[in-house]
Amino acid sequence: MVDDYAGDKALFAAGITELACMAHVRRKFFDLHAANGSPIAAEALRCISQLCAIEQQARALTSTERGQRRQVQARSLLTQ
Repeated sequence: MVDDYAGDKALFAAGITELACMAHVRRKFFDLHAANGSPIAAEALRCISQLCAIEQQARALTSTERGQRRQVQARSLLTQ
């Protein structure tokens, strides 16, 4: 997972998989919604908010339990 540092781009060309930070993804949708009231951006923000709530509720769980909860509760939101 990287923070869009330009030096990391060469790693992706070499076959490393890039993972986007949800905070950065959210910011792009926030900016889009603020700029023009995009209903798609609003829906994305709603889903991201629900994902954050799932993570908050799972904070005290073990990594295995968090993974299970993500499969049950978060997977459909991510698919959307």
